[in-house]
Amino acid sequence: HDVLAWARIPSQPPSNEPTLTDWWQRTKGQTPHALRKGLQSIAMLVPWMIWKQRNECVFENARPSVTTLVDRIKAEAKCWAQAGSLGLRVVLPTNWDVH
Repeated sequence: HDVLAWARIPSQPPSNEPTLTDWWQRTKGQTPHALRKGLQSIAMLVPWMIWKQRNECVFENARPSVTTLVDRIKAEAKCWAQAGSLGLRVVLPTNWDVH
């Protein structure tokens, strides 16, 4: 599941970059200025949600699930957008009803 696939950000996940910082610099440079706040929000949201799922697995014996993780990321992104994250409002699909 490519989380950025549902967003309108023209970006690819990290692949051959030596560091995450190299990927970030490349991606930020390739992203139109109007979409950068959305990219920054997603770049914070995704690791946060991965961390939360990891904690559920470690401390609550939950089973890891990519499908559940992606669904939670989408739900949280929608909440952030509704709470006022203008950058996410720009990049999220219009059918999410956050606009």
